[in-house]
Amino acid sequence: MVRCLIVGTDRLGAAPAVLRQKFGVREVIHWDGRRKKLPESLPKGTDLIVVYTNFVRHALMWRVKELARETGVKVIWLRRGLSELEVLENAV
Repeated sequence: MVRCLIVGTDRLGAAPAVLRQKFGVREVIHWDGRRKKLPESLPKGTDLIVVYTNFVRHALMWRVKELARETGVKVIWLRRGLSELEVLENAV
């Protein structure tokens, strides 16, 4: 089971379905990009992180990057949205 954390954007829309189809994601956790309190850790069992860079506070983005580096979790950085996943399909 692949567990994915999506950071940024207010609504997930088609993201869970696209991630399930392309990467086998079975569970999605969502942190909106306006989160004021920075997280101390990633959700337990996180296998993949998707960050919408245009829809997230900089402090949160840097904290997620730091946590991913510490835990060895792969991060996909998206600027414009799910259309970029077409290019990254073979990257994960």
